[in-house]
Amino acid sequence: MLHYLGKPYCGGSLISNDYILTAAHCFDGDLSLRTPESWTIQLGSSRVGGPPERSTLILKASQILLHEDYIHFLDGHDLALIKLAKPVTFTSFVSPVCLPEVQHRFRLRRTCWALGLQDVAPGVPLDSKRSLQKVTQTLIGYKTCNCIYNSHGRPELTNATLPSMLCAAESDGEKGPCLGDSGGPVVCQEDGAWFLAGVISFSQGCHLRDSPTVLTAVSLYQDWIKQKVGSEASFSPQTIDVRDDVDTDSCSDLLSTRSSGCGIIEIQGSDPRSPGVWPWQVDLHKDGRRMCGGTLISANWVVTAAHCFTGTLSSDSPFDWSVVLAPGTPAVKETPVQKITLHGAYVSTENGKDIALLQLTRPASFGPYTLPVCLPRASHRLLYGATCWHTGRDGPHPDGKMGPPKGASVELIGPNKCNCIYSKPGTTNASVSVLPSMLCAAQQEGQCLSDSGGPLVCNESGTWFLVGVQSFAGSCQERRGKALPGVYTKLSDYENWISTITRDAFFSLQKETPPQELDSERCSEGSSIGCGHSVASPSLALLNKATEAAWPWQVSIQQYGFHVCSGVLIAETWVLTAAHCVSSLVPPSDYSVHLGKHQQGGWNPHQIMRAVKRVVLHPEYGPAAGDNDLALLETYYGVTYSDYIQPICPPSDVSLAQAKRCLVTGWETLQSFGDPSSASLRALQVSLLDPKECGTRRNQSNPRRETPLCAAGKKGKKYACLGDSGAPLVCQLQSGGPWLLFGISSSRAKSNQPLCPGNFTAVSSKLSWILEVIPPKDMDTYWRNDSIPVRREASTVPSSHTESYKANATNRWGNSVPTTTRMSPKQSQQKVPTPTRRPYW
Repeated sequence: MLHYLGKPYCGGSLISNDYILTAAHCFDGDLSLRTPESWTIQLGSSRVGGPPERSTLILKASQILLHEDYIHFLDGHDLALIKLAKPVTFTSFVSPVCLPEVQHRFRLRRTCWALGLQDVAPGVPLDSKRSLQKVTQTLIGYKTCNCIYNSHGRPELTNATLPSMLCAAESDGEKGPCLGDSGGPVVCQEDGAWFLAGVISFSQGCHLRDSPTVLTAVSLYQDWIKQKVGSEASFSPQTIDVRDDVDTDSCSDLLSTRSSGCGIIEIQGSDPRSPGVWPWQVDLHKDGRRMCGGTLISANWVVTAAHCFTGTLSSDSPFDWSVVLAPGTPAVKETPVQKITLHGAYVSTENGKDIALLQLTRPASFGPYTLPVCLPRASHRLLYGATCWHTGRDGPHPDGKMGPPKGASVELIGPNKCNCIYSKPGTTNASVSVLPSMLCAAQQEGQCLSDSGGPLVCNESGTWFLVGVQSFAGSCQERRGKALPGVYTKLSDYENWISTITRDAFFSLQKETPPQELDSERCSEGSSIGCGHSVASPSLALLNKATEAAWPWQVSIQQYGFHVCSGVLIAETWVLTAAHCVSSLVPPSDYSVHLGKHQQGGWNPHQIMRAVKRVVLHPEYGPAAGDNDLALLETYYGVTYSDYIQPICPPSDVSLAQAKRCLVTGWETLQSFGDPSSASLRALQVSLLDPKECGTRRNQSNPRRETPLCAAGKKGKKYACLGDSGAPLVCQLQSGGPWLLFGISSSRAKSNQPLCPGNFTAVSSKLSWILEVIPPKDMDTYWRNDSIPVRREASTVPSSHTESYKANATNRWGNSVPTTTRMSPKQSQQKVPTPTRRPYW
């Protein structure tokens, strides 16, 4: 055993009367680690700590020799020699190990032994009293070792071992080399002699499943050892004939012996809604009060929700928390928390990454009531529609008491379908935007349970997998006939993060992969709402605050929670805005789109938020001149169309000069009238002007290659403009007809140039680009319908969709589209104008 500054630091092997063989990485770091005077070598001992044994020899080091090719242990050559200050005399307690010659062949997949010190609990000093121990290990070649590491599916573990290495896989339960054992020996017995097969180099952590300890293969370094040590090195010829030394790329038999130990319920025949049935269920207590649920994923770690540790009433200090194992059972036990790790990207539940890990100060003792759950790997495929279970506790109740632990069966729902449910009119939590790293579960009739941080588990071929951690929504208090789906953090997306931190979490491969489940439901499928219909009559005033549902295609584009530009909904998952509003250098996830929004401040009852998946700038966008100032934003998942959210219609083939009425809608400052910025959505009636009157960029070095639309409101001799970039310019061709999108508010003029009238990028000339970017399946969700109701102007109160007109309309691409008529008795006496073409995308 090697001691640095008097404390046990690494292992080693005596290979002559004055040399110790160990690992080079034991001397990495501080330069003092390579100073021989800092080291002592303890021989002939069976333990460290306490008074020395009679057989113990403590010697000083006189020289440290690292292999010349050593750079880092991952690159191999992890060997070093320590020369003793004086030779030792061999006894029955002190003698050298046999070294294998270069032609030595070890039997692979056979039992060898690793030597090292007894492990200590977290926080216990390494120099405390510990005994020397040996554990059986299965010796494997580097190819088999790589097969095991590659099964993790983690790039940093791919082909982790080199031809100059061997590996030792656990063969005696969860036992193997741990902290302080680096440089120690792995020995194999042959014909009564012990040979040093390898020097312990590195591993993922202490005796982890499917994580062999990597060794430096000693036989390959015979020449180097002899060069440094001389003929005194204890090399010995091999006396047995070995034929089973073939290293292969196969490792399925080694993995299969290590796939158990998690996701098993030992208490059979009990009601799944009763306490004790779910042995991985834990309670998280802060200052003695239960705050959240959690799940045991190893003897040392619990996974829960990050939001449990945020807020004024919470804390992320481990000293404030404890974990109650096996709650509600005879085996209940409370354990302090040593460490809390929140996901580094967590900001709020709505933004995802709502996951945290707790390390226990003492390992949990497994038994019928305390067992870890299996975690899914990144490749794990979920079967939407399957019945799973959410477990935890109800409460707290009004009297402050918690209900007993229980389980509730739920139906697994994909994020797309879940978004459709939440975007239906009148749904509470309407601002919910379920992201790909989330999943949902709908509670079945007569059951209701929502426990923050609690587990969502599914049984697959007899093994229970933790597929989600409860994040938000779905609480019993939200019940309106039936609770909305609960939203969970999807565990399979966090395999790498969990593995890196815990090192011993029970990840398990999926035995049977279900068929690919397409979460492809379209929220607007079968909708008869169409496009460009407002159920609220716009005011005839030049400028007015828009009533709710007046402009249901209006979008607020936000970055970090602040409005940056307007946009317009043109399809269920697509928004059109100005290119200068967004940047290709900013991750799309930094943007969000808000639909059904009326007020910028405060709560909007019909508001829906969607995260942005992709930003597509027009390929010929010219920032200097402002040409082609358009961008498309694709969102994660769609919305359900309603009076408050629906797409705008595309421009018609008719001339814009034939438009009866045009408006610009947005939230920003009104230019020229001196009106302050408004928190309410406003509409400005505008007139189309000669482009020469418009505030275009008069930049001679970067002249515009296209003529923008020019529009402004007029009040006497003054112009008025809404200063909201990306704001839509929409027009009606006739009263009661649909609103058509003709322009998008473009980049503003620079200083010393008029801001009003304003430029608008014409949309009609960019339709080919829009249709090239957006797949047909995304565009046809409403224009393909046979019946597209077109409403007359109505009252400011949303009404039923009864007004329409009949036309044999022709769409923009020349296809005849029959429409139907549904009129009220009063309307049937009225003559309704029929356009020559039905405008829609």
